[in-house]
Amino acid sequence: MSQTASGRFRKQKWYNKNVFPLVPVLEIKKADEHNTGGFTFRWLIFTFWTLDSFSFEASIVCDTHWGLGLTAILPYLRAVICIPCPEKISIYIDKKLSRRL
Repeated sequence: MSQTASGRFRKQKWYNKNVFPLVPVLEIKKADEHNTGGFTFRWLIFTFWTLDSFSFEASIVCDTHWGLGLTAILPYLRAVICIPCPEKISIYIDKKLSRRL
């Protein structure tokens, strides 16, 4: 479930899931006395959200969390352009290729 700006919760359906939404999903977070305001935008392989800190980063990723693609941090904004890794493949990779103690 995701929360809308009005405070209501929106059910996750097959077309607006967090991993790979087929329709654009924009979530706006209002500021309060303890947190800053911000937004999150998701659509297909694109994800953008605001940050509270100033920093720079650019990286190429290939892992079970993000999948395969690019991540970047610009001042107060994070951008992720990645093809997600399917959950079954992710579990297989974690079981077979993880370091065993």
